[in-house]
Amino acid sequence: MAKVILGLLAAFLVTILAARLAFYATIDTDSALANQPWAQDRMEFVTWNGERWTAWIRDGAFEHVPQNLSRWSRHSNSSLAFIDWEGEAWQAKISGEDFLLAHRGDWQEPTEHAAAIRYRDWEGRHQLRSLAQLTR
Repeated sequence: MAKVILGLLAAFLVTILAARLAFYATIDTDSALANQPWAQDRMEFVTWNGERWTAWIRDGAFEHVPQNLSRWSRHSNSSLAFIDWEGEAWQAKISGEDFLLAHRGDWQEPTEHAAAIRYRDWEGRHQLRSLAQLTR
């Protein structure tokens, strides 16, 4: 009976250890942003030209950090160009408590107000971020 209990206890501990190792194996430790306390308050998005960027909002502007630091540089901007869930090009600006969106960045055409940006992340997955989630 004691061997059965010890066997079940060992199996339970091995399962917990394996789950913990699998969790740590999937964390992006190469990213400079991974160890920041605000790491979840950002968006990793694809721009119109297919480049990968990370952004958040600070002091009323988008802070942009490129994945490709050899080609682009970190900067702040009043707008953000992204690809939406349908693969369309959009540009977002901050407008009060929400976003003002222009299809293909054409601010002369009708614009839309949105509580959140619906974008594709680096892996092509559909993501959603609100102004409150991105503001630091």
